[in-house]
Amino acid sequence: MKKLHSVSLIGDLCVGCTTCSKGCPTQAIRVRGGKATIYDIRCIDCAQCIRICPYHAKIAVTDTLEERLAAASGKVKVAIVSPAIFSQFENSATRIDVMKCVRQMGFDYVFDESIGYSGYVSAARQMLLEKQSAAEKMSEDEKSEIFPMISTTCPVVVRLIQMKYRALISHLVTLDSPMELTAQYAIDYLCQKLQIKKSLIYICYISPCPARVTSVINPLWKKKSLISTCVGTHDVYPQLRSLLNKIDHHDSLTHEEERAIRISEPEGLQCAAIGGESTGMMIDNYLSVDGIENVIDILEEIDRENIKKIAYVEATCCFGGCIGGPLTVMNRFAAQAKLREHVHDFYMEKQLFPQLIVHEEDIIPQVWELPLPENHAMRLSENIGEAMTKYEQIDEILSTLPQLDCGACGAPSCAAMAEDIVQGRASIDNCIIRQKRMKKE
Repeated sequence: MKKLHSVSLIGDLCVGCTTCSKGCPTQAIRVRGGKATIYDIRCIDCAQCIRICPYHAKIAVTDTLEERLAAASGKVKVAIVSPAIFSQFENSATRIDVMKCVRQMGFDYVFDESIGYSGYVSAARQMLLEKQSAAEKMSEDEKSEIFPMISTTCPVVVRLIQMKYRALISHLVTLDSPMELTAQYAIDYLCQKLQIKKSLIYICYISPCPARVTSVINPLWKKKSLISTCVGTHDVYPQLRSLLNKIDHHDSLTHEEERAIRISEPEGLQCAAIGGESTGMMIDNYLSVDGIENVIDILEEIDRENIKKIAYVEATCCFGGCIGGPLTVMNRFAAQAKLREHVHDFYMEKQLFPQLIVHEEDIIPQVWELPLPENHAMRLSENIGEAMTKYEQIDEILSTLPQLDCGACGAPSCAAMAEDIVQGRASIDNCIIRQKRMKKE
């Protein structure tokens, strides 16, 4: 899959209804010539358009498992499973059962991404303590530049800050994602265990959302992802469910299964739902927020320095956290209840399979390889003088538009339409209401 984003448009299904354009939180979609167009530079892969399109014309493009595994012939095939997938089955399937079935789909080894979450939260907690200690000698203005710390486990939130709230980049936790931390652990573990080179390991991530897929094909703070390919949870769900219905649910593993499966402690597992990460931080002054519009509201407040005494913000694009991702299947409320069951079952897993558990101290935290670049998609021009001139032009054009934000022109609002005109992406004649009023006059 060679493209900038996972979120894509099926042109034949699009009827130009403007629902996606008006619902996009970054105004990345326009409707021109009766079809929607996604501006890649503004897209943050929040998948809001996928959720709200009444004609299912927006999809998340992921790889096909069978094709990718066939292409990895001769390599050690590794699956990294998002903890969200464990909550997708309403039957009595345990976390171990799900991982056994994932292995049966053609993998040699299966690692629970909760391993990386445990390492991430542990390292973020230490980072917070160090910054709080350093803050004792800082002025209030200096503190406001780093607090509250903002989690980077949700790639949508990071891309949103990168583009729209650049002043908050200094607030971000500069740790590699749980997905990449798990991949690094898997590589280190297998290279040592099997005495093979890293190049012989092929890693497939089973993702609950398109933003994670985009993080692989277009990483933000590293040159290249450790993940080889991504498939959606919804794509593997039917096969997994079929395998789970056939599996013997007994409290034992074969020698090969013991060798091939690795899981985390419950602190990492609970991070699949909103609030789990904050709980793992072991502090009281945290804030957890889910849903892209709610996240935007909170980022606005932080940007205005209206949120005081909060040390850590856990923000996730999807309602409920990753268990509510657009590529998941189960209702998020039922999924959250199921996840709690799995967290509770850990203590049974610990007694039965202690050799499978990877502890947080076994994870080596990785900081960002590259600084997070700014995304200037919201800028009118790199030249300040030219940008100010364009702002004035936008205000002038906006004053001539009907201010109805009807979307009939294909832009989400009259202000967005005025910007498109100034930037040469649209004509004022696209405003149907204005054209009708002029005819009447």
